Formats: sequence, C-alpha cells, structure tokens
Amino acid sequence: MHHIVSKTDKTFKLEVKYINAVKGHGLFAKGSICKGEFVVEYRGDIINDAELQSRRKRYHTSSAAFIFEFKWRGKTWSIDASREDGSFGRIVNDDHKHPNCEMKKIDVNGKIHLCLFALNDIKEGEEITYDYGGEDYPWRTQTTSIAANTKAEGDSDPSPRSQTRISDATGQNNSPQQIVTQLQNENEIFVPRLRQTKSIIMKDKDLEDSVELFDSTPESSDDYFTDTTSESDFDSDANLIPNQTKLQLLYDELDVDDSGSLSSLDCDTATPEKRHSLASEASGTEEPCSSQNAIDGVVVSAYQKRGVSRVYNKRHYCLYCCKPYAKMARHLESSHANESDVAKALSFPKSSKERKKQLDYIRNRGNYVHNAAVMESGKGELVPYKRPSKEAQGKDFMHCAYCQGLFARKVLWRHMRTCILQPQSVPLKPGKKRVQSMCIYTGPVPSNMTKQLWEVISGMNLDPITDIIKKDKVIIDIGQHLLNIGGLSAKNKRCVRDKMRELGRLVHNARRVTSLKTMEDCVNPKKYMETVKAVKYTCGYESDKFMIPSLAKKLGNSLLQVSKLLKAQGLLSNDKQRAKNASEFQDVHQEKWNEMILDTALRNIREAKWNVPALMPFTEDVQKMHTYLCQVQDEWYKSLSESSSTKAWMALAKVCLAQIILFNRRRGGEVASMPLSEFFSRDTSDPHDGVDWALSEVEKKLCRHFSRIITMGKCGQPVPILLTPKMLCSLELLVKQREPCGVLKDNGYMFARPEAMTHFRGSDCLRGFAKACGAKCPKSLTSTRLRKHAAVLSTVLNMTETEMDQLANFLGHDIKIHREFCRLPEKTLQLAKICKVLMALEQGRLAVFHGKNLDEIVIDPDEKVLESDEDRIIQEGHCSSTVYEPIAEEALPPAERNDMPPPPKRQKPPSPSPPSGPSAVRPCFQGQTTHKKNPWQQTEVQAVERHMMRFITSFTVPGKSDCEKCLKAEPGALKNRDWKNVKFFIYNRITAYKKSLQCT
Repeated sequence: MHHIVSKTDKTFKLEVKYINAVKGHGLFAKGSICKGEFVVEYRGDIINDAELQSRRKRYHTSSAAFIFEFKWRGKTWSIDASREDGSFGRIVNDDHKHPNCEMKKIDVNGKIHLCLFALNDIKEGEEITYDYGGEDYPWRTQTTSIAANTKAEGDSDPSPRSQTRISDATGQNNSPQQIVTQLQNENEIFVPRLRQTKSIIMKDKDLEDSVELFDSTPESSDDYFTDTTSESDFDSDANLIPNQTKLQLLYDELDVDDSGSLSSLDCDTATPEKRHSLASEASGTEEPCSSQNAIDGVVVSAYQKRGVSRVYNKRHYCLYCCKPYAKMARHLESSHANESDVAKALSFPKSSKERKKQLDYIRNRGNYVHNAAVMESGKGELVPYKRPSKEAQGKDFMHCAYCQGLFARKVLWRHMRTCILQPQSVPLKPGKKRVQSMCIYTGPVPSNMTKQLWEVISGMNLDPITDIIKKDKVIIDIGQHLLNIGGLSAKNKRCVRDKMRELGRLVHNARRVTSLKTMEDCVNPKKYMETVKAVKYTCGYESDKFMIPSLAKKLGNSLLQVSKLLKAQGLLSNDKQRAKNASEFQDVHQEKWNEMILDTALRNIREAKWNVPALMPFTEDVQKMHTYLCQVQDEWYKSLSESSSTKAWMALAKVCLAQIILFNRRRGGEVASMPLSEFFSRDTSDPHDGVDWALSEVEKKLCRHFSRIITMGKCGQPVPILLTPKMLCSLELLVKQREPCGVLKDNGYMFARPEAMTHFRGSDCLRGFAKACGAKCPKSLTSTRLRKHAAVLSTVLNMTETEMDQLANFLGHDIKIHREFCRLPEKTLQLAKICKVLMALEQGRLAVFHGKNLDEIVIDPDEKVLESDEDRIIQEGHCSSTVYEPIAEEALPPAERNDMPPPPKRQKPPSPSPPSGPSAVRPCFQGQTTHKKNPWQQTEVQAVERHMMRFITSFTVPGKSDCEKCLKAEPGALKNRDWKNVKFFIYNRITAYKKSLQCT
C-alpha cells in the first residue's frame, strides 16, 4: 500500500537489466519474492475509450504497445504508460505460457490501480513476467534463439528459459534504459526493421540515466562513459540541414563516396597539415581556418565560411575503422551494422530521439579516441563538439564527463547543467572550476603517471599550481612514492594531494623571486640560499616572523624527502651527478635549515600559543549534549523504522556519529571514516570463560552490555570503539535501509552520504549538535577537547600505572603523551596550586604547612593575617567579634588534627543561659577557653550539599565569598552557622572522601 500511495517502486528488490538488442530490457528480482506478494504497479495516464482512440491514431506502434486496456465499473478504461517516467511497471515483459505474476485491480481511495502480484515464489535473478492477455500479439508466434544475457559480465544467467519470444512491436525496444549502451560480444543479432511512420513529438523531461553510464566498453583502451547526445553542427540521418544544394556542391568537390566518407583521406596516413589544406581548398574561402604556423601543437580549427554562408565540412572519426567521415550515420549503417551498439541504434525508428542519442554516442566516442591520440602525441587537430569562430589551442578545451563531447573550458559548466546524459542521482557541485576538475579525469591518462595518481591530480582546482604539478617530473614521482607507501584510501589520497600542492606552491613562488624553475632545482646544493629565499616568500616571512610557520616546518621535511628520492633514482639509474647533488643537499640542509628557517618557525609556533585561552568542556554541557542526542536519536529511529526516507537516514547517521564520538572520546575522523566491512566483521562472541574469575559481577555485566569494533586510528594503529545496545540498534537499522535511502553500493563507509562516494564529517556533526543542545560553550565541544577532558578528569582518580596505560591505549596515544599533555591546563595549575606556595611565602606561614602537599594546603586569598603579637592580643581580646564555635582547625595539618587527643574537660563558666545564635556574645576570660561543639543537623548538611557539592567532588576548598553565597541561599537552615563553619565542614568532607577512595 505504501508504494501505491507514494508512487514508488521496490528499488531494493527489483532492478532493470538489458537482455538483448531485440527484446530490450526487462525487470528482474534482486531478492526472493514470496507468493502473493505485491511486486510492482503499472503506472501511467488513466484515459477513457474516446481518448484511447485519439491517441492510437497519433501514436507510433512502439508507443501504442504501452497502453493497457481494462474494465472497471462497467466501463472501458486504459492506462497509457508510453511516457517515460522511470517506473518499473512499463518494463515488465509478456509471457503467456509461464508467467510468474498476474495483474490485479486495486481500489485505493476511489482510484483504480493496476498492480502485479506474484503467482508463485520468485527467486533472486528471475525475470518478472505476466500475461498481457489476448492472442493476437505477433511476438507470440515468432521466436528466436537469441540468448538473453540478463546478468552483468561474470554473473551466471538465472533464467531457466533458453529462448525469448520477441517482436518488433513488443513495446520494450524504446524503454528509457535502452539509451544506455552495454556492449555485448554477440555473433548474431536480429535487428527488426521498423517501418517509417509519423510519430508524435513528446516534449517530456528526460529520465534519469542508469548507472550503466559508467560501465567501460571493450572497444576502447580507456574507461569511457557510455551513451551520449549532442547538438553539434554535424548531420544526422534526418534532414537537419536546410540548404541541401550548397552542401551537395561541397560534397561533389570533396569527392564523397556512397558511404559518406572522404575517400581521399585516411586517419592513419593523412597528417593534420594535409587535412587542413584540403579543407581550405574545398571551401574556397578567403579566410583560412588556420595558418601553417599554428598547426604545430594541439589546436582546434574554426568553422569556415563562403562569403556569408557557413560551410558544413566537419568530419568525425569512426570508432571502429578510425577514419574521418562527413556522414557518420550513413557510414555506420552501411559498414558497421553488425556491431552491437550500432544495431541497437538502428533498431529505433528513424528521426526518433533515441536513435539520435545512440548515433551521437558512437560518434562522440570515435572523436574521443582520436582526440586522446592527438593529446598524447602533442601534435594534431582536435574534433570539438562545436567548432569555435576562431582557431583555439587544445588546452582550452575539455571533454564532458557524461557525453564525452569536447567543449571549451569557459562554456563547459553551462553544458554540464543541461547535458542529457547527466545522471539525476549525481548532483552537480556549483562552480566552473569544480566542473572542470570533475571532467578532467575523463580525459586520457598521461603517459608519465599512473591512473591512480591521475585521479589525485584531477581532484585539484585548475590553477597555475596544478599546471606546474602536471609538468614537474619530480613532484609526480614524489606523489607516486607517497601513494605507494600510504595506499589508495581516500584519506591517503587527500594527504598526497596536499603534499603535491605544497611542493607546487613552492615552485610557483620560487619562479617569482629566484632563478629556480623546477622542483629539482630547489634541491640543488649550490642554490640552497635561493631555496631558503623561496621558502621564506612562500611562508610570508617578514621581520623575524612567519605568517605560516607550520608550512615552513613542513617544507623542510618535504625538501629532505625529495632529496632522498632523487638520490635513490640517481643510484638506480647510475646517474652519479644526481646522486651526488642530492647527498650534498642533505648535508647542507642538515647544517643550515635550523638556523635559517626552523628555529624561527618553532619559536613563532610556541609564542602563538602563549596567551591563547584553553577551552575545556563543561561537565554540564557534556551531560546536556548526551541527553539531547538520545532524544533526537529516538525520534529519527522511529521515523526511519516506519518508512524509508533519505532525510531520516541522514539525520540518524549524523546522530549516531556524534554519539559514538562523544561516548568513546574518539577522534572525529576515525569514526566518520569507519568502513562498513568493520561493522560486519565485529567480534560478537561472548567473553572467554577462563577470564571470568578475574572480573567482578559488574564488570561481567558490562562485557555483555557493550559491543566492540576495531577500526584504524592515527598512524595506522588499531583503536576500539564501544557501542551501547541503543547505538548498535541504530547502526543495524542504518545498514538495513542503505539502498532504499539512496546510499550507493560502491560507497564503503558506515556513515556514507546518500548519492555520493564520501562520508559525513564528525566535526560538522558535533558542531551542529553542540549549538542545538543549548550548551554554554559550544566551541569547547570538539572531539579533541572532549578527549582531553576525559584524560584530565581521570587524573583525580587514584589509577595505577597499568590502568593509566589502558586508558591511554583506548584514547589512542602513548602514555608519555598522556602524562605530558593530558593534565590540568598550565593556567589552572599555576593559578590554583603554585600560587599557594607564593602566598605562604608572602605571609611567612610556610612552616605551618610542613609535611603537606599542594592539594592539602588551604589558604584563603581573602584571609587576613595578623602581622604582630600586639594585633593578635587585640584580636583575641575583642569579645564581641566572635561566636561560640570550636577552635579553628585550619591552623593544624590534617594528619596532626586527626591524631591529637581530645582536649581536657573544663568547668563551664557560670552564665544565666547558653548562647542561642551567631549573634550571641562570648564572655571574655583570661587564658585558654573551650566551647561546646555544635553538631551538624541533617537539614544543615542537605542545605550545604545543595549548593557546595561541586567543591566536595572536585576536592576544592571554597573561599569566603562562596560560603557566604551558600548562607544567603539557605538563611533558614543555616541560621546558626557562619562562613567559617561551612568552610570547615566542606574541608572535613573532602578529607573523608579522599580516605574512602584510598580504602577502595
């Protein structure tokens, strides 16, 4: 019911495959389908009988075959599915003997729908068929023994039938997938000859092309994109040129044979100069299209004119015989009709849009092969999609990534937006340079690099730096070297691309300020000072300061790496001079680089970090983000479970990615780039029984509660990722809904982007959720700061060396890094701990804290220190300034205070009544006095804990201002206490808390 209402097909269970040139395409099952299950709906325009008769008069036979007639509520109705809307129902073929589906009428909200239901269990790979009804279909009386190649290359044929019933009126020949060319090596192909009839002109939007557009074809030595269309100035088998008289005169002069070829030309023997001179003589124009001097190199000739009229003498190269022809369609029909792709093109009616697309595809591919040969040789004339008005250089033209036509770079972006062969599933990124970068990879691979390195270079923006990289052999060699070491992963390719552009930028700037021209010149020991000058200019050196000090540090390592590579190449090729220069450069570099560049760069890096505030996440923000992510996860999990939605899939994937990073304190890139294969290969076995005795009951429960995945971390180290049951369920749902939600099969990332080959970025997800959850400081909620937050807070625990090693390994760094960097910020250490020593020295009280560590020293910055004995006597004799409280314990160290015996009991002084509050005045007595202790009541303890618990858990003694805030917040419960009582109470609680941790 969902697919009927939403007008969608079961793309996760069905797929369209090409069968052969006669039968066309068919619908096949990607998975098993049970008996009685809904398969697909036959969708189209519902018309009455009068409209049916009207359309039959206008439609071609192939279009009329898509009309399905049926009876409903006593009237005759029809569904016209001739319009190519991409639905699967119109692709299903007829089988009146052994169909596996039947058509049923379904009434949904008063509207009729024709749906196919399975008659029996359908196996994976089996073709979906049903009985069209009637007995007068011509293909039922005509059969052929053409093998139906229903599987891609390397797959077996799942169909049990050896023969396929065919006809020229099946209605399957002009299905939208017929456009896609998948060449087959077939010995005999039956091509039905369709009679020429008047066809209706359908102005509909072109359908989305199949993924077969990106299949390679066997006739070419390179990878080509199949199928194409064009609107160039060449002719077709239809009458596209209005002035036939002038064109015929031109062909007579050029001696065109019956096949449409120029008999006097041959692509293997004729040089570009000969072709040009012949065209100039034939045109008779006074303005030659090119000069003899401009022929040297790769050029694109301009179109020619005879007076004010244009001369249509453009020639295209045949894909099969590599010869230029003016009438390519006629030549293909007469000479290469047995080729599979030509046969499919000729199977369409003449003057039809599909026929023109197929012929244009073959024509563009032939021109592409010729252009690739010219570019590789570095000399010749290119065949463009449209000839320019003036002669142009070949470097100003590029091939389209979809139709393979050759376009000017300036207008390529405009064509890409309207190219008919552009798949709708591949969004076009804005920007002219992005389009050019995408199309450059479709060109021929240069002979001086591998295809993998060419892919890396093709991803660069087209600028002067990229041009330098393509022409510099040393930069190409260093790129291939890094590619061999790091592998072909997407992450390593990005690193290689950055390193190559780093070196290209150095050469680009060196040409501006020095005599250095290539990368090899930069590692010449005799020109070392020029190299230093180029590095300073590149990094923005001015008045003993680098604008980009980190780049200066990287360039030093890169230059050393280049010199090592050149030395190895010199030794391998027995080039002693190159090896000697590289070795001498290393010696000079080792002695002078630190002095000239590195020391200044490192000093600039250190100085830049001095006054930068160290952001640390608030514990409250982390908890708030955890809660928010759980709520969002529940919402999108429910939404994706109910229906397959790309929006819900993307939202749930982002939430899971942020949750895993936050929970595991992992680097964002490690989790985001986790392959899907690692999720499937995770260890699901139970813990070993032999080690259960070493675990507590809680630890055993945790082992069963969490799941564990191992992925690649920094420097190729394996790092674990722990998943809660809730996270695991969400990931399993994401895996299940990948294909229905538009995730490509070839995308191997767990957190893949739909309709793309990349993955979501963990930093972007964390940043978005940090702002959405309402955190106080969203900037602090990054993966790096969260990792440091966990490491810093772990320092308050009494962890053994082994436990510290385990935590460091889980976080993915060495124990030395953990001890050096994962600690309290230097600012906090100096303000909170070291200042205690300075204050004690200033007050002359250092001896009072004998035997204590920094955590045990408690000094209030607001505390007043008595400077003389006279002041102390005055303070002790001031009776109205103190209250009845126990003697201040702060003057004694904690250890001594706990070990002291209780003071001797003394007789109470006579008094009419005991003091009743903090305002009660203590009577003055000579000598030492003792007072009655005032035990803390439960209400008082709860009041203090409500406001001061953070000091207890963080082992921090509060100051006077904090205690007074607590008293103001709880005036009723703490009416008998002052700020010192609160401070001493918290200090005692901290001491007891530390002892309890040591005991456990």
